[in-house]
Amino acid sequence: MLFYVKYQVDRDKQSDTQAFFANMSEEERAKEIPDGVNLVGRWHDLPNGWGVAIVEAESQEALTGWAMSWSGACTFPVITPVVDDDTGTKLLKKMQE
Repeated sequence: MLFYVKYQVDRDKQSDTQAFFANMSEEERAKEIPDGVNLVGRWHDLPNGWGVAIVEAESQEALTGWAMSWSGACTFPVITPVVDDDTGTKLLKKMQE
């Protein structure tokens, strides 16, 4: 299942969190994503300390585990399921039947 995720870095932790993220190695970034979660893409509004990601998760537990790993630095005000064009088209056509 695909999810749209918005994150907001805690303002008082923004400098430390951004420094931590900037200094993560490729290997550390790869390990950040737990089994059962695939990071499709992530985009950042660095000056304002927020961003969005699209993730594919096998379960709610896997997605929550990933979000909780960052809970000391940021919040996730939006985590919502989304669909791609193909799935959306199928669902809309099914509703018309």
